[in-house]
Amino acid sequence: MRLPIILMATTVLALPAAGADLGVLSALDVCDELGLSGLTVSSTTNCLQVSAELYYEFHYGDYKGDLPVLRSGYSGTIDWTDDDGGATDWDSWVDAYLIMVGTAPSDFGPAKVAMELYGYDYAEAQNGVGVPERSLGFDYAYISVGDSTVLTAGLVEESIFNEDDDEAFGWLESFISDETDGVAFDGGAGNYGYEGHAIQLTHKFGNGLSAGIALENLEADGSLIGVVNYASDNLTAHVSLLAGDILDGSFDDIALHSGLTATFDIFKLRGAFAANNSGWWNALASAEATFDMFTLAATIDGTSERELGLLGSATAKLNDSFTVKLAARYLDADVNLANDEGTEVRGRVEYAASETLTLAAEAGYLWAGAAAPSGTQTIADGLLELTWEPGGGFESTAAIAANSIGAYKVSFTASKTYE
Repeated sequence: MRLPIILMATTVLALPAAGADLGVLSALDVCDELGLSGLTVSSTTNCLQVSAELYYEFHYGDYKGDLPVLRSGYSGTIDWTDDDGGATDWDSWVDAYLIMVGTAPSDFGPAKVAMELYGYDYAEAQNGVGVPERSLGFDYAYISVGDSTVLTAGLVEESIFNEDDDEAFGWLESFISDETDGVAFDGGAGNYGYEGHAIQLTHKFGNGLSAGIALENLEADGSLIGVVNYASDNLTAHVSLLAGDILDGSFDDIALHSGLTATFDIFKLRGAFAANNSGWWNALASAEATFDMFTLAATIDGTSERELGLLGSATAKLNDSFTVKLAARYLDADVNLANDEGTEVRGRVEYAASETLTLAAEAGYLWAGAAAPSGTQTIADGLLELTWEPGGGFESTAAIAANSIGAYKVSFTASKTYE
C-alpha cells in the first residue's frame, strides 16, 4: 500500500505550484485563525489539513451461502448466512483513505478544496475460487465557500438530502429497518439518485433552523433536492424532498424523507416517514428510556408492502466491567398471509477486561413460519469476539461465529486513523 503514501507526498509537494506557497510559513498561523486543528501545514493565506485511515479485514470459513428466511418488501428477501455446501471461503480486504482539505479565508467565509482519495485491494474467494479486485479513485473532490451560507460544487462528500432521525432505538435493528437502513424513500419503482456531481446551496437561519437546495446526481439523470432542518437541545427534525430525472425534463420520480427525535429527561421518542410516487411508503415509531443501570427500547415499523415489524431491547450496565444486552424482534412479512412470520431472540454479554481489552459473547435464535421463502426454519447462532483498543487511533478485533445450518467464520480486523 505504498501508493497512497506516494500520492500524499506528491500532492503536498505539488500544492505550492497550484496555489499558495506552503514553503513560506507565517508567524501568525492561518490554521489557528480559522480554528482548524489536526495535522496541518499553513502558509500566509492557506491551511492544509491532512488525515488518513487504513483498514484491514480477513475472514475464513464457509459462510458465503444465502438462505432466504423471510420476505422483504424492500430487498426481496431477508437472508441468513449459509454454508453453501461447497469448499471454504475467504476474504482479504485492504481499504486506504487519504483526506486533504485546503482552506483559506474569504470575504464570504472559508473557501475550501476538499478531496478524499480511496483505494482498495480485495481478494475474495467462494468455494476455493478467488477473485482479486483493486481500484483507486476519488470518493469526493469538491470546492465550497461560505459560513452561514455555503455554496458547494463538484463530486460532493454527502447529499443535502437528510436521512437522519430514522433508525430504531436499541442495540439491535428491527427486521425492516435492517433492510431499509432506517426508513427508505427509494423502495418500489423509480430513479432517486443523489450525491455524486452536485451544486449545493445551504443556509443557516439561526435558532437551529437551516435549509438547502441542490442539483445532484448530475453525472447521471440529475435530481433536484430541497431540505429543511431544525435542531435544538431537545428536538431534531427534518423534511427532505427529491425530484429525479430532471435532466431529461420529465421530473418522473418524487420522493420524501422526514424524521423527528424528541428528548424529555430520560425518555427519547422518534418518528420517521418516507415515501415516493410509486406508492411505496415506510414508517417507523421508536422510544427509549434510560435509567441508572438500564436502557429499554421499543419500535414498531411497517411498509406499503403490508409488512409489520416489532422490536424490543434492553441494555444493562451491571458494573464497570459487565454489560448485558437482550433483544427480541418480529416480522409479519404480509399481514394478509398466514405463517410467513419470523421471530428472533438475541443476547450479548460484554466484559471490559481492561481499559483497552473487551471480550464479548453473543447468541441468537430465529424461527420462521411454513409460508416463509425456505419454509419452516429454526436457526441458532453464536459469536465470540475480542476487541483491542490500545489508543493512538488503532483498533483490532478477532472473532469466531457459527450457526446451526453449517456456516462458520473466523475474522480479524485492524484499523488506524490519524488526523
